[in-house]
Amino acid sequence: MFKFSSIILLAALSALIVTPAQARSRSFVASYGNDANPCGPFAPCRQFDRAEDVTDPDGEVVVLDSADFDPITITKSISITVPSGIYAGIAVPSAGTFGVTIATPSVNVVLRGLTINGLGGDAGILMTAGAKLSIENCVISNFSITGSLVNQHGVLVQTAATVRMVNTLIRDNDIGIEIQAGATADISGSKFLGNPAAGIFANNSIAGKTTSAAISNTVVVGSGIGIYALADTATASTKIDIIRSIVSNSGIGVAADSAVGTASVSISKCMVTGSSLQGLSKPFNGTMTSYGNNTLTNNTLDVAGTLTTAAPL
Repeated sequence: MFKFSSIILLAALSALIVTPAQARSRSFVASYGNDANPCGPFAPCRQFDRAEDVTDPDGEVVVLDSADFDPITITKSISITVPSGIYAGIAVPSAGTFGVTIATPSVNVVLRGLTINGLGGDAGILMTAGAKLSIENCVISNFSITGSLVNQHGVLVQTAATVRMVNTLIRDNDIGIEIQAGATADISGSKFLGNPAAGIFANNSIAGKTTSAAISNTVVVGSGIGIYALADTATASTKIDIIRSIVSNSGIGVAADSAVGTASVSISKCMVTGSSLQGLSKPFNGTMTSYGNNTLTNNTLDVAGTLTTAAPL
């Protein structure tokens, strides 16, 4: 009986060993990994791109220990997960490069626990195609090139994707996050610190589309414009809703701007403070609606333009 059980156990282990790498629902990377490995927990890969190659769509790449990793272009629906207490960093050292690039239609990508550092790169995360992007517990910083004629971004989304950002730090980039082209973002529990052009920027120049963002429990500090809605094409629209958030020490705290098109911002239970120019700004034909319980304090000018007030529902 013992011999029979041993044979069964050996057969089961052999089946695990010969399972083809391309049929893996979960793969692993580590500082001691090797990209010639099958990316299993006992024989991890070294880089994210190799692990993605051998992971099934909708699978997961897990980081086993603290390490630096190369930038990655993601081409399938996948999650990259860095467990708590582990550092996984991507450095982006040169102009024209990005930490994470997503350019494949219909993919769903989850990034959890990554640190992405700009050392001359153009963006921490660039999404030009795809369905969904979730950024959770990440740090994205230092995407700002001295002397550059264009802005660098922590996150830049240029497609009509659904973007979710939770508990993430976006620091010292030209623009913290910019969403364009009909993207929809939900940003909660995050911090945007020292992004001098803009902290959160919803921008639309495509006729007939709406770019929108819902922002909650978020702090935006030290931006040229803290939270910015811009529509600059006829029939294009941009919409931002803000609740329970703080915008401080910016040039303009919150702005809705649409010389053409329609840009609207609603704000409720928020504080806008320390703006060197204007707290709430509505140039041209934008709409700024306050649902009450907002605090405007220590701004050079609390409100520029007409503020629409509405009772909370």
